[in-house]
Amino acid sequence: MKKFFFSLFLLSTTVAFAQNNVPSSVRRSFQRDNPSVNDAQWNQKNGQWHANYKDNNNRNVDASYDRYGKRVDTHIGWDRKDVPQQVDTRVNSRYHPNGDYTVNRIERPKAKPLFEIRIGTKRPVYMDEQGREQKYNDHH
Repeated sequence: MKKFFFSLFLLSTTVAFAQNNVPSSVRRSFQRDNPSVNDAQWNQKNGQWHANYKDNNNRNVDASYDRYGKRVDTHIGWDRKDVPQQVDTRVNSRYHPNGDYTVNRIERPKAKPLFEIRIGTKRPVYMDEQGREQKYNDHH
């Protein structure tokens, strides 16, 4: 039981440390990009700072910034009914998930959005808005 509480303490301390040590350049960029978001939870992973929050549509969002405050990308939980028809058609014809897949829309500065398709436990597939598969180096 002591190990459990100690682990819980370490986790909460780590989270609190990350929340309080986000570089000011990252916080400023995030607030400029998301002026209405006040409840982001921060963590650091793979050399990037991640702000996790719910957007105005109650979707999960993970906005990533480098240590200088430059936005790397934003992953938004996407409802399958909102996925472009070409993407849905391609996923169903190529991977046969019977409609059982999850989607994140990835928005990147100076690049067209991508859709990250996850089917069960398989590696994700990335597609553009026309349903064409794309390469994407996901550092999440």
